[in-house]
This record gives sequence, C-alpha cells and structure tokens, in this order.
Amino acid sequence: MSDRIAFDHLLSNTTDGFFVIGYDGKIRMENTLAADILDLGDKSLYGKTLVELISDNKKNDEFYECIIDAVFKKEKIGRIVPFYKADKITNLRLVVSPLRDREDDIAAIVMFSDITELSELGSRNEFLTQKLVEFIDRFVKTMVRAIDERTPYNANHTRSMVSYAEKYLAYLDNEGRGIDNDKKGPFISSVWMHDIGKLLIPRRVMDKPTRLGDKEKDVRHRVEIAVLSERLRIAEKEAGFNILIEKAKASPGTEIALEETTAFRDSVYDKTESMERILRLEEALEFILDVNKRDFVDKETCEKIMEYADLQCLTLSGEYTALLDEYDRDALTVKKGTLTTEERNMMQSHVVKTYEMLKEMNLEGPYKDVPDWAGKHHELLDGTGYPKGIKGDDISWETRLLTILDIYDALTAEDRPYKPPLPVEKTFDILRDMAEKGKLDADILEDFIRSEAWK
Repeated sequence: MSDRIAFDHLLSNTTDGFFVIGYDGKIRMENTLAADILDLGDKSLYGKTLVELISDNKKNDEFYECIIDAVFKKEKIGRIVPFYKADKITNLRLVVSPLRDREDDIAAIVMFSDITELSELGSRNEFLTQKLVEFIDRFVKTMVRAIDERTPYNANHTRSMVSYAEKYLAYLDNEGRGIDNDKKGPFISSVWMHDIGKLLIPRRVMDKPTRLGDKEKDVRHRVEIAVLSERLRIAEKEAGFNILIEKAKASPGTEIALEETTAFRDSVYDKTESMERILRLEEALEFILDVNKRDFVDKETCEKIMEYADLQCLTLSGEYTALLDEYDRDALTVKKGTLTTEERNMMQSHVVKTYEMLKEMNLEGPYKDVPDWAGKHHELLDGTGYPKGIKGDDISWETRLLTILDIYDALTAEDRPYKPPLPVEKTFDILRDMAEKGKLDADILEDFIRSEAWK
C-alpha cells in the first residue's frame, strides 16, 4: 500500500472529523466525517473559507472563533464547545494545532469529535452523584433522629465528633495539608454514621449505668424478703411459745409446766441465729450496692462478693435461695466497667452491624469507603482492637482519625449514664499512652491536639 493510499485510508476511517486550514483562511484538506459532524450534508469543505462557514452558520460563532483564535496565535487550543445543528445541540471536543513543515508553521489542523453522549452521561453521573449525596444526607438525619430519640447521649456523642472532624479538616486546609474535597463529604458522613449499629443493641446493655443494671432491684427485693421472712419467723415462734407459756401458767403444777415449756422453747428456737442472719444480709447488701457503682474492682473485692453470693435468703414460701445468681456474680466481679463478657460482646457487635447496614446501601463513587471507615473505628494499629483485630496499613487514615475522635469524646463526654467525664489533659495523657503503645496514630493525635478542634 502506497503512503498516499494509506494516508487517504486513515483520513476516511478516523473517528474524528478534521480539516486543514491555511493561514490564508482557506480549507486545504478534509475528511468525510467533518461535513457530517458539522451538519453540512454532502457539501465539501475544501476551498471554503472560515468567513463563508461563519456566514452559513451564525449560531456557531464559538466554534469558529476558537479556530480563528488558534490560527491567529499559531498555537494549540483545545476546548469543548456547543455546536448547534438544525434539530439539536451537540457538544464538540475541538483541538486546533499548528501544522509545520520543518521550521515554519504552514497551516493549522482542526480536529473535532461529537462527545454529546459522553457529556450527557457525565451530566447524568453528576446528577446521580448529587442525588446520592442528598439521599445520604437524608439517611444520616433520619438515623441521628432515631438515635437521639432512643439514646440522647449517643446522639450528642455523634454531633460532637462531627464538630471535631469539621474543625480539624478546616485546620488542615488552613495549613495547606487538606484532604481531597471529594473525600470530605464522605468522611463526615462516616462520622455521622459510625454508631448506627447501636440502633440494634438492646438499651439495657447500651445504657447500662451500673454493674447490675435493672437487676439491682431484684437483689434488693431478695434481701428485703429474706429479712422480712426472718422477722416473721421470729414473731411467729415467739407468739406460739408465748401462748404455750400462758397455758402452762394456767395449768396445775404451773411452775413445773412453765419451766418445761421455757426449756423446750430455748432448745428448738434460737432468736440470735436469725438476727445474725439478718445483719449479715444487710451487711452484704450494703457492700453489693457499693460495688455495683464501681468502675473497677480488685481481687479482694471479687472474693468478698463470692463469699456473700452464697448467703441463704429465706423466701416467703419458707425455702432458701442464694443471695446472688450466676448473672449477679458475673456482673459484680467484672474487673472494669459495667458490662459482663456476654454484654460486652453484644455491645462490640455494633461495629459489625454498622458495617453491614452501610454495606447494604451499596454506596458508590466517593462514598464507597464509608462502610469500611465507619466499620473499623474500634480497630487499633497493634491489632488489639475489634471486631477483626486488623492492624497497621490495613487501617486507613480516615479510620485512624475517626478512632481518635471517638475515644476523645467518649472519655470527655459529660452525659454518659455510666461514668463521669475526664478532664481534657487526663484524656490526652490516656490517648498519648495508647499512641506510645502502638494502638493509635501518634502523628494524627498530636496534630489533632495542636489543631484545638476539640475545644
């Protein structure tokens, strides 16, 4: 195939329309697609001038002005311009480049293609992205309202974290180290939704203020009934023996009968034993109620709880039952916090539920990582976090920041029903200790502290 045939074949089969225009304003060369894209039908462009083309189609000044500008300046210009046809508006990608013969610019090559479908697709994608953002915003507001109504302190926790996050991102922007704009919205959404899995956690677990929680009243009731039963038993026996004594007094041989009845009473009934049992139960209850409010218990306390646990409580039916059941013992001897092992596992499952709920939304585009960021906010860099114990590079920057925000607010929050707030400096000491142990990102932590976004 000769060079000329190959060149003609290339011109006729290219997917772009093009023509070559000399610096005298006349078109020197064209391909068949050029006239088709420009809606000229069978008319040839060859030999025409730009002035003629502009006169024939005054609606498309922007298209031709771009070409004139490039020809005049003898430089490459590329733009996307609208092109009006008889029945529709199209979008053309237009590139005008100088055409050189050795050292001299001899003409300009004009290449253009119809990208209307791509532009419409881009607009559609932009529209869908905006709708997705609006949907996520509505979802966030709905979830926060639900959390607020169910557990006000947790909603406050989320709002505080969002405030810290927004201030910290603004600080990074001011420092010239801001994250990409298309990540800011998704990250803030991950903060809003990091705890939505708690909607599925029973309130008796999530809001448990003491070790026994609602079961404190059962232990109190058990002791009260036992004490009442012991006192009734004392009263009944005393009443019964008093009757016998009165009868003995009225019978012949009163002194002997009275002496025998009193001796019999003393042999089968010991009031002191019942009173000691009452005092022991009251002592146990006082200790249990004190431990119930503690955040931490030591080995000695646990041993004492287990001693009291087997104290026998008299019921109204006359039977005996242990003072503490299995749950009571577990709850009161947990080393730290208010949750039993089973309850803690249930509580920790909220991050799995958060991930699953967000993953079910099929978030795409910039929001595709939101389930991952939110679902890993209890993972720690050394692998000691939960639920999967991942570590190091498997934990993203966004999740590392979210984790620090979460711990900071959890420690300083003033509205938690199960613990008092810590001072800011004490909180920073704890966070820095965790960073030194490799659990938190030290660089992000120190940057967050310097930002004062926590104020």
